[in-house]
Amino acid sequence: MKFTYLGTSSCEGIPAVFCNCPRCEAARHLGGKNIRTRTQALINDDLLVDLPPDTLYHFHTNRIESHKIKYLLITHSHKDHLYEQELLCRAPIRSKNLDVPLLRVFCAQGAYDKLTAVDLNTDYVQVNLIKPFEPFTLDGYRVTPLPARHSPGDEAVIYLIEGEKTLLYAHDTGYPFDEVFDYLSTKGVRLDMATYDCAYVERYVNDEGTHMGIDNVRRVVKRLTDLGVADEKTLHCINHFAHGGQSLYDDLLDMVKSDGYLVSYDGCAVEL
Repeated sequence: MKFTYLGTSSCEGIPAVFCNCPRCEAARHLGGKNIRTRTQALINDDLLVDLPPDTLYHFHTNRIESHKIKYLLITHSHKDHLYEQELLCRAPIRSKNLDVPLLRVFCAQGAYDKLTAVDLNTDYVQVNLIKPFEPFTLDGYRVTPLPARHSPGDEAVIYLIEGEKTLLYAHDTGYPFDEVFDYLSTKGVRLDMATYDCAYVERYVNDEGTHMGIDNVRRVVKRLTDLGVADEKTLHCINHFAHGGQSLYDDLLDMVKSDGYLVSYDGCAVEL
């Protein structure tokens, strides 16, 4: 399984679009891994997670063969994760010679309502409503939506994705609900990789918050390890950074060096 981070920031990007704070200025000056676009990921070459406004840029800069994408998982309806107008381009006049004519989209209620309000070409885009803790099977994957502590009323989800390897895609979310840990434990899940929301980085976030920082991530990792869901072979990666936290790449590396965590950056590919 190949997991590629196409974008790794929260909604405003880094440097943020209109910002002149010291962190954004430093990111502009340093460039490289310090430049972050809105969060999106690709698994192998056929399973896309989220559809931010930066999708076209991600496909261009990473040379993604987007006509091969079969499935799109949406975590929630916020605009930095779902720019629904992009799917209007998946129609005969705008998209030709598609290897996969029908893109199957999976999302919970909030995103479903947003997508079904758009006049999509249903010969090219199929929108499917999903529910937490109800797994579904795709070609080569078993996907389980899990409730996210994020955007109350939207039914935001994170995803357990099982294929050649097993991945927990945990953002956007605050510290996960107890029932998420219980589900992973009782189902005997063993993670090869987990990617965690770390929007607030070094800033304190209580367990009722809708994003996490490094301290929250450490406690999630410990709990997963104590439950036997993660072990010494599991790759743990922090992702989805906001410019309000310490978001420069080298600084992030230093913060989690002793933990052994990976730090995401735009274009980072992980072979599992």
